[in-house]
Amino acid sequence: MQYRSISDLHRAIVNGLHMLPRDIDLVVGIPRSGLLAANMLGLVANLPMTDLDSFVEGRVYSFGATKNTATFRGASDVRKVLVLDDSINTGGAMRQAKAKLLACESPAQFVFAAVYGLGDRVEGVDFIFEVVEQPRLFQWNFMHHGLLSKACVDIDGVLCLDPTEAENDDGPTYDSFLRNARALHKPTRFIAYLVTSRLEKYRSLTETWLRTNAIDYGKLVMLDLPTATERRRRGIHAGFKAAFYRQSDAEIFIESSLRQATEIASISNKPVLCTETHQMVLPTPLRSLFRMRIPFDAFAFLKRAQAMPEELRYTIADAQNRAKSRTLVTWLGPRPDGFVDAIESVRRICVAKNEYPIIVLSEFHQELMSQADTPVEFIPQVRHLPSLSAGQYQDYARRRHDLMLRKWAISREITLGLGFEEFLAEQLS
Repeated sequence: MQYRSISDLHRAIVNGLHMLPRDIDLVVGIPRSGLLAANMLGLVANLPMTDLDSFVEGRVYSFGATKNTATFRGASDVRKVLVLDDSINTGGAMRQAKAKLLACESPAQFVFAAVYGLGDRVEGVDFIFEVVEQPRLFQWNFMHHGLLSKACVDIDGVLCLDPTEAENDDGPTYDSFLRNARALHKPTRFIAYLVTSRLEKYRSLTETWLRTNAIDYGKLVMLDLPTATERRRRGIHAGFKAAFYRQSDAEIFIESSLRQATEIASISNKPVLCTETHQMVLPTPLRSLFRMRIPFDAFAFLKRAQAMPEELRYTIADAQNRAKSRTLVTWLGPRPDGFVDAIESVRRICVAKNEYPIIVLSEFHQELMSQADTPVEFIPQVRHLPSLSAGQYQDYARRRHDLMLRKWAISREITLGLGFEEFLAEQLS
């Protein structure tokens, strides 16, 4: 399961801007998710935007004071239009958009793009910013996805806001919260299992709230303990959820707490989508090759780096590859299913653009390292270097990353997982 957050969407748009013609003067979003992508691209590139139906009717959204609008006043004045969707699967929405644009007989030239696609080439689409294969899930549609029929979903912090400390009194105030909880992520699809650490004695109030909010589900699983005090004493919130998830046929768990999500993934050995951080938490892998029993001097690498002259550049034996610009393709942090295929797709794009890619991982991956036709670098995680303090690890990781950029003379970087700063923050949290 591949997951992309709104932050990932922004990153993909920024990384994909270089593909687009420079004379675009309007961005048109395909409703509904395409409007999010179009608005984001418009803000990044300082371009006005509108939705598809408004453009067909000759209307463009009002401009902010900073927008570049010197070339036109309305939809009839545009010369080149970028028609953008967040993702493309079968291409149905894009074909419908083209039909509408053809019918409106606009004199403008149209460029069609999607941020995410199943391949780097899709019929009828000029540009795909990033290849993300199925199964995939996006932050802006995870509660409208068919995968919910194979999911366990937490209630508090996912379907509704969490109770405040004052509301969580296991008494009359908590009763009022259960009756009137503010809906948060409202699903439009059937959910297989609702799995909550709410107490069984609150089943009736919970079921009433679910009916009131028109939430369609199969089974409601609750914790059978007498009091919230006993629940806190046992501290089994995540363990209870993980035990049900592990024995169920569910393929994903949607949980609000990162701490609980990590524990659920570890116990169940299944993926968990965390809505607190909007990341896919994967099961803890087997002990890394870096956890060796032999002595390891983590700072020996730094000592060599400090002595390295600024002009040093890594030598590539092949003269043709040596002449190419070099692109760092990084995948740091959690790795969803299909990440190897995603890296390979990006690698092929780089090669097609006459670039020399260098892959950077935060976890050893034997298949990728043995099959890749390009160098693979490694930035270890905190758990790989248990003898280092947080400050020592941060210094080591920053120096190692900086050295990679310098020694390879990197021209640009394509970030597929977490950005380096995001990865570092996650490791130190």
